[in-house]
Amino acid sequence: GTPQVSGPAPDAVAAGLEAVILYHSTLPRMAVAILAGAALGLAGALLQRVLRTPLAEPSTLGISAGAQLAMTAAAIHAPWLMEAGREAVALAGGLAAVALILALTWRRGLEPVAVVLAGMMVALTATTGSAAIVLANGEYLFSLFLWGGGSLAQQGWGPTLAIAGRLAFGAAAALLLARPLAILGLDDARARGLGLAVGTTRLAVIGVAVWLAATVTAEVGVIGFVGLAAPALARMSGVRSPGRRL
Repeated sequence: GTPQVSGPAPDAVAAGLEAVILYHSTLPRMAVAILAGAALGLAGALLQRVLRTPLAEPSTLGISAGAQLAMTAAAIHAPWLMEAGREAVALAGGLAAVALILALTWRRGLEPVAVVLAGMMVALTATTGSAAIVLANGEYLFSLFLWGGGSLAQQGWGPTLAIAGRLAFGAAAALLLARPLAILGLDDARARGLGLAVGTTRLAVIGVAVWLAATVTAEVGVIGFVGLAAPALARMSGVRSPGRRL
């Protein structure tokens, strides 16, 4: 007669497939959502403290948009850069965006309204630049454009581990900067009188915030307004000291 071929039961196959999906997709998605939100919240809190405006966060200051523009341009004009280090490309774009904002507002003492307006201008310009590159090279970059809108879909633990490592470093840096941040709450003259290097401290804090935001953008795309909402929720909870708020 015809030989019978034995194999795993359908129920066992389905259970195995569900386990693979749970471990390699569902759990990484949950973890990366929490870690990305924490990183963006910390970045937003740092930016709001150092720039003295509750409207400062990676998306309103154009940091995320600058990172996305850099990755979009590199994907079409220098793909080897994306292969060598996507996070470095995103960091360069974010730093370029914030450098432009500082150049536009430094002489005005980083006036909060001027900073936010400059940030929105940079964000709109960078977003338009990304869209223009995609429209000119749609057959290559349309999937990147969709991903740039923010996607938590995961196929492994790589992005989760990357964000977790950067978040741990950013949290340690924020802890070390807690006292200088408390002094920055004063006006610049009083802060300098207490021995604080105001300009250097501002640049250090902004650098940490940009690095956190660029890491998230490189791994999951642009996710806006988490950095705006998280510090606001911290303030609403009654926390007063900068360290506890962070």
